[in-house]
Amino acid sequence: MGTLQRYILRSFLVAAGLTGLVLTFVLSVGFLFQVLQFIVRGAPGALVLQYLVASLPEVLGFTIPLALMVASLLVFSRLSSDSEIAAMKACGVSFLTIMRGPIVVGALCSGLVFYLQHHAMPNGHYVRRTLASRLALDAGVQLLEPGRFIDNIDNVALFCDRKVDGKDAEGRGITTLYNLLAIDRREGFLREIHADRADVRAEGSDLIFTMREATVSPPLEGVAGTATFDSFEYRCDDVVSRSRKYMKKPKDFVFGELRAAVAGAKAERDAARAAESAGKVAEGVSSEAADKWYSRLRFLMHYRTVWACASICFVLVGIPLGCQTLRKDSAKGMALGVGIGIAFFLVLLLSEALADKPAACPWALVWLPVLLCLGAAAVLIPKQQ
Repeated sequence: MGTLQRYILRSFLVAAGLTGLVLTFVLSVGFLFQVLQFIVRGAPGALVLQYLVASLPEVLGFTIPLALMVASLLVFSRLSSDSEIAAMKACGVSFLTIMRGPIVVGALCSGLVFYLQHHAMPNGHYVRRTLASRLALDAGVQLLEPGRFIDNIDNVALFCDRKVDGKDAEGRGITTLYNLLAIDRREGFLREIHADRADVRAEGSDLIFTMREATVSPPLEGVAGTATFDSFEYRCDDVVSRSRKYMKKPKDFVFGELRAAVAGAKAERDAARAAESAGKVAEGVSSEAADKWYSRLRFLMHYRTVWACASICFVLVGIPLGCQTLRKDSAKGMALGVGIGIAFFLVLLLSEALADKPAACPWALVWLPVLLCLGAAAVLIPKQQ
């Protein structure tokens, strides 16, 4: 690689890297809010970190193509306005040679985004949904923080001096609270429950306290006095709203799983059509429902691949657009680039809305922005030669 190509490539990579960092931070705000909610609820730090790492591929799948578009516009707009592009051409360097480095980067990024879309992002989505259920369950126990009153449970306030996490005889996780005080208003009157020690476990969406050496005052409504117990069970219902195990959905399928699902949906659709053509009642779903399901799965596979193609498309369009933009018109060039990116994504959103409408051929419609970008590049690049 010559000095000139290294110079262009270095400028392009720096611009793309800085832009990618900014966009990644901006698009990560939503995930950060979710993480903050888990932290506030007292979820374990290891699970929160795992949730954040699993969110990263989805953010990168969006930011990489956008960063390449912005870098193409900024770098080649500066080169053009400083007459460096004209000087390179005067020295006999072709425009395609000038573009070579960024195009290679765009192609490599397309391969990276293909991996993110078909493997890392589905796995990350599944991990996040699974962790969300697990964090919700764990948070029910982690809410019990020693040294302060906890009022996150409806009509119940809890206070304990010390908390110790351990395992019971069967190896299940259990939390022990010492000097526990519970102020219960759930039955329409104030009741105080004190226990020297309480073992806490999550059961579904409920928290169950096994009180040891406990006193209850008053024991019943309208009954004065204090009742003493060596041991009794105290239950707080529905502390955790999400306790069901998360099941995989098409968005969680990696490439091989999605391809197998598409083949299975096609076979099911064909079988339903054949049964209806023979005047028989199709087993399972109707041909219309099977056709919609096949259309959605088929669209999802094409949709992910189009996202991967966005990187190279944005480079091919952004470079000649940047060269046509003078420094004083850089704002217009940036607006044009952003407009192209938005238009690209809007077509994807439109086709996604039609995913379960086979008559609209959404799996073909989703390729429209790629064809438009390639067509624009085929027109703009020769003009710079």
